[in-house]
Amino acid sequence: MFLLGIDTSVRRGIVCLGEKEDIIIEKILSPHSSSQRLLPSLDILLKERGKKIRDLEGIVVILGPGSFTGLRIGLSLAKSLAFTLKIPLVGIPSFDVWVASFPGQGIICPLLQAYGGKFYTAFYKKDERKVYRKSKYLFSAWKEIEEKIRRRFPGQKITFLIPEQYKNLVNKMKLTDNYSFFFLEETAHLKTLLKIGAKNVESGETDDTFALAPLYISSPVIKKRGK
Repeated sequence: MFLLGIDTSVRRGIVCLGEKEDIIIEKILSPHSSSQRLLPSLDILLKERGKKIRDLEGIVVILGPGSFTGLRIGLSLAKSLAFTLKIPLVGIPSFDVWVASFPGQGIICPLLQAYGGKFYTAFYKKDERKVYRKSKYLFSAWKEIEEKIRRRFPGQKITFLIPEQYKNLVNKMKLTDNYSFFFLEETAHLKTLLKIGAKNVESGETDDTFALAPLYISSPVIKKRGK
């Protein structure tokens, strides 16, 4: 199954082509350039592999949380292609993919810097068989996250998943012996993204092209002119 994977949830978007979880080719975009470079990058990848856009058999796209503009751009392209080519579309929350691609187990907390000193996050439990999301997707300050940890997971080890490009987040945290950090390489989750997408397509668990929407868990910041 020849799949297109799109992730524009962070500063440096990614587009890839693959067969199930096998990545054939990928491209990391320049920071904040998804609107200009996403479609041209896809065209370049297809040409490099001697493929046509009509050869795509499915599209998997990250829904967020993350960059408001990036998510909108990535999903818009995914929906447009799925509709035009009449192929399946699968949308997956970014944190679900991160946790599924993480090699460890236990209580896991993906963490992505948002704005206003806050973070996008959620709590998961992972064992040998399955990943369980234990909270809603959250938009919270660090103190609020720590308070939730104390209340819900007293004394338990917490592993924070942080993209490598956001390593500086650790400097803003009050560290304890119960915290550990795993830094995700930029493309490490792509195999898992395509694997989940292929599984959903094969089982018929695809999304409505018209109804699928970005996972926004906070309101966008609107800047006034002259500010």
